[in-house]
Parts: sequence; C-alpha cells; structure tokens
Amino acid sequence: MSTVDSAAGSNAGSGRGETARMAAILAAVVGVVALLVLLGGRQPLETSAIGFAGLEQWLTTKDIETVPAVTEGNAGDVFRIMPVYDPKLLGAGQDQSDGREKKLGSLAPRPLSQFDFVTRAKAGPMLAVLPKWRGGIISRGAGHPDLLVPENAIQMFDERPVSRLPQRGFGAYDLYDIDYDEPVAEAATLYSAQVLSPAFSDKCRPVVVLRDKAGKDLGTLIADCTDVLFEGSDYTLFVLADPDILDNAGLALGDNASLALTIVRGFAGNAKIFVDKDTSAEPMAASATSDKAVGKDPRQRTLADLDRFFVYPFSLFWIGVALVTGLALWRGSRRFGRPKEDVEPAEASKRRTIDASRRILMLARSDASLVDRHVRDRLEALASGLLGAARRARGAGDDATAIGRFLSRRAPEIGRRFSEAYAAVTAPDLGERSRLEALGAFETVIQETWHEFGRTAGPARQDRR
Repeated sequence: MSTVDSAAGSNAGSGRGETARMAAILAAVVGVVALLVLLGGRQPLETSAIGFAGLEQWLTTKDIETVPAVTEGNAGDVFRIMPVYDPKLLGAGQDQSDGREKKLGSLAPRPLSQFDFVTRAKAGPMLAVLPKWRGGIISRGAGHPDLLVPENAIQMFDERPVSRLPQRGFGAYDLYDIDYDEPVAEAATLYSAQVLSPAFSDKCRPVVVLRDKAGKDLGTLIADCTDVLFEGSDYTLFVLADPDILDNAGLALGDNASLALTIVRGFAGNAKIFVDKDTSAEPMAASATSDKAVGKDPRQRTLADLDRFFVYPFSLFWIGVALVTGLALWRGSRRFGRPKEDVEPAEASKRRTIDASRRILMLARSDASLVDRHVRDRLEALASGLLGAARRARGAGDDATAIGRFLSRRAPEIGRRFSEAYAAVTAPDLGERSRLEALGAFETVIQETWHEFGRTAGPARQDRR
C-alpha cells in the first residue's frame, strides 16, 4: 500500500512540476513578446507626427531634388531645412526638465546646442523650423494642448521667439507675402497656431504673415533673420515659426502639402534641398573626393544607434524569433516530456529472466531444455490470451490441458491438432531432426489458434512484446 501511495505521490509531483515548467516557459515567451512589442512601439522621431521624413519624400515626388548631406562641394547649391526640437538650444546633457516628462515627454526630444545651430546656419542657406511640441507626441501621434511646449520655455538668442494665437485647436489661416505684396494662394491649417514673437519680428524682417478672414494681420509666420541673430556675416537664415506646415502630421492637413511646395520653391529657388534630420552629425560632411571622406563615416555613432534594430520593421523579426523559440520549447517538452524513471515493470523483468535462461541453455547446447522452455513460454502466452481472467484466477498450472479443453469446445479440429502437436513436441528421446519438425508443427498450430480467435502472432514471444 505504501508503494502505491508513494507512486501516486510521485506522479502527482511530476504533474505539478510539468505544469510549473510550462507556466514558466509561457511567462517567459509572453514577457519577451511584450518587451519586443514595447521596443517596436518606440517610433523614430523622423517618422513620427513631428518628424520631417514625409517632407523629403513629398519633395522627391514633386521632382524637387534632395541631397543626403551638405558637402564642401555642394554647399553653395543646397538649401538646408532644419527642424529644431531644442527649445533653448542648450544641447545634450543640459537639464531642461519641468517635472512633467514622465507623462508628457521631454521638452527637447532632440537636443541641439546654439553652437551647432550657428555652425549649420553658416554652412549655407537655411530655413530653421522652430520647436512647438514635446516628446510625448512621438508615441501618441496626435496633438493635444498639454503636449505643446510652454511659450516661456522657448528661449533663443536671448529672446522668446514665438507666441501662440488665442484660438485653440485646428484653424485655417490666410497667408500674405510681404515681399511680393500679395496673398499666398494656399491657406495654412494649424493646431494652436504659432507665430514669431514681437521681439523676433522686430529683430528680423517679416516675409510671410498670418491673416484672419477679415484681412487682419495675426503675426509673422516666416521671417528673414540673415545677419541679425548672431555675430558673423555672409549667412542666409530664414525662420519658420510653426512646424505644422512641414512636419509629417501637418502635411496631411488642408492645403499644407501644396503650401509646403510653395514655401520651399519660393525660398530655395533652383537649389537642391537638404532636410537635416540628424543634428548629431557634422554640419557639413566631407566631399566624396576629399581625403577626409575616404573610409570615414561623418556621423558620430553611439550605443543609441542599436535601437534601430528593435523598431519596426525589425521588431517583427524579433517577435517572430521569440514566438518560434517558445513554440519549440513547448513542443519539445510535450513531445519528449520529463525523463522516465528507471522503474522496470514486472513483465520486463520476467522477459529478461527468460532471455537470460535461454542464452545459458544455448551456450550449454542443451537443445531439449531450450525447446521445453520455449514451448512453456508459448503456452503461457496463449493461455493468457485465450483464458484471460480464468487463467489468472486458476494460476499457471497445466496450461496445455486448459488450452486443450478450451479448443475442444470452441474449435474441435484445432483442438485435436493442438493436442497432437503438443504431445509430439514434448515426447522424450527425440532426435534433433524430429524435435525441429515437431516444433514447426507446434508453432503452426499456435499461429492458427491466434488467427482463429482474433489475434495475429509473430515469431516466438512476439505476442508478449
């Protein structure tokens, strides 16, 4: 009884262990998939709502030539469009927190120092697009008043550069070109429209202004700040107050896509366009023919560059790897299971004992004893198959007599031949030839008996395996 209880306890423990193992594998797969989905959900700034990857594609579609970098060789023929995401131009490593970063995102989604800004402006003609949105819009993908950078948090060249119109939400505004003294054909659709502050408008020269439907000026949208914002000369700098005309989300609003083409063509003329999406790179890359360009990547590489391998579409690959790995582990555990304990059943032990005895008899060349043992094994197997519970209740006993009585009632002809074959194979003083012939006849009767009663038997002891 104690053996049965211990076996049952062992089976129950192994079952619980298997369940725990499967639960652990499932939890690990779910955790990896969740992590990869989270990583895959981190959208790069360039392709987010406030990125400028869409502008570059839109210009290319409209046959406006773009270049991947400004070099020493093409600097005079390239017009740079640079989105600014740092509200104070403090650069990396500077604290610009206001305590709401966890909920709304960083005030400076991409840091840019004033030195880098000035260096880019001096590298060639440039349109600087001023900041408007916090980093939280990158993951959310939609505008909200709380995601706007506070006006007092934007500070450049010792001035507050922007002001926001009282109207909240989306609004359509007419544009007026001061240089040509005529209205712009396309209207601007803006969310919480942003214009240059009076201080910046006074310092720079307004070029394009916003107007309401009544024709009243609401503020400067684009200004020419050449040679007025910082020391130095021989640079051309225009400033766009509201980025929603050119960024990915803004291009899809109203007439903004057509307005973007008008602005770019009006300010760049026939120059090629460079959309500066990587402010960590050098302002001017080495030309392809210079010694600096040979074997050198102009961009500064950091560990953050590895993030690109975990964003879409690479995130789909990692999710697939996690799912396949989890499926393989689960299928392997279900197919092979835990290692079986080395517990030998009684039947296997008995079979090994018989095989060992047969081998000993063969080595001793005791053919008569070997045949007798074989006949007993066959009779025992046949009696177990034909008599079943009756044999177990009666015990081993004389299996040949019990089989003979059974066959005489069910199949008299087979019963007669069984009795004759058994008597022949167990007769004393048989020669080797006679013993083999009698054994063959006995095996034939055994096979016929199995076939008659619904079971096919193979060679000796095959029915026991």
